[in-house]
Amino acid sequence: MRQIIEVPDRYRIVELVAEGGMGAVYRAQKLGAAGFEKTVAIKTLLPKFSRDPAFVDGFIGEAKLVANLIHENIVQIYNLERWGEGYFFVLEFVDGISLYDFIEFHRRIGRMLPLNLAVFITARVARGLAYAHSRRSADSGEALGIVHCDVCPHNILINSEGVPKITDFGIARVTNRAPGGKVAGKLAFVAPEQARGETVDFRADLYSLGIVLAYLITGRMLRNIKLPVTEILENAKRNVLERGILPADLPPEMKTILERLLATDPADRYSDTSALARDLEYFIYKEGYGPTIVTLANYMKELMPGRFGAGSHGPEVVDEFDRTVVLDRTAILDAKAQNGK
Repeated sequence: MRQIIEVPDRYRIVELVAEGGMGAVYRAQKLGAAGFEKTVAIKTLLPKFSRDPAFVDGFIGEAKLVANLIHENIVQIYNLERWGEGYFFVLEFVDGISLYDFIEFHRRIGRMLPLNLAVFITARVARGLAYAHSRRSADSGEALGIVHCDVCPHNILINSEGVPKITDFGIARVTNRAPGGKVAGKLAFVAPEQARGETVDFRADLYSLGIVLAYLITGRMLRNIKLPVTEILENAKRNVLERGILPADLPPEMKTILERLLATDPADRYSDTSALARDLEYFIYKEGYGPTIVTLANYMKELMPGRFGAGSHGPEVVDEFDRTVVLDRTAILDAKAQNGK
């Protein structure tokens, strides 16, 4: 697959990275003068969705929303292009692994991710979210109120340098532009108010990040996802969680952080995402030197030398979180499309 796309920039498609129910992601080379090449990712909609104005509007909206989110812990979008009858956008290519694949690999070999690295990854994601949550309009200075709405292991990538990055703002909302309306998200991670189809703010992302943190700590889901979809949705609405899977020896301060993140009432969660990031960072650095991106990168190389060594892409994994609650047709999401983005 060496197709050349000219729009007017030139891109050479190298390989398919991921394909799901809605779209596909490719690794590509942006071609420039004098043999210049830059590795990028290209995200497309499948043809059947490219003909639906609602899906096209959502796709374009994601590109516009993330265009000015420039942070090391957010996958950057470079450009939105039109090719033939459809659109695609060009984004940062993350040479690494999704958090889902990372934890699934631990599960398969019967090993737990060290607590300090679980907290480090969560803290870096919290910093990326804090940046997004705090963005203001360039025109009015008014807070945009960006909410990712789909914080989960599929949408968190770790590059080969050990930098966690959150991606896929495909169902994100800007609350000062869309104060109402229903949203979608993966049933395993949605906040209670999100599952109920209520208006959400950044605190819904904090709840989802709390589920992710517990997943990193335990390798298991706090929400039982083996039930019928209707029961999972009802449990999400009522905030039914299997808290007994948390380790008995989990430090009290970490239990406190999780309790705040997973509170049923958003008012009982953190009132600022930066405050969460500070608490997580204090936990791992309070006694002095703690984990860094180098620590995480070295750990991944030791754990998965084939994945981060001589060209192997590691084991295939089976996606357990492919159940998605759909409460708005413009926010339909196939969880399998998220792996490897």
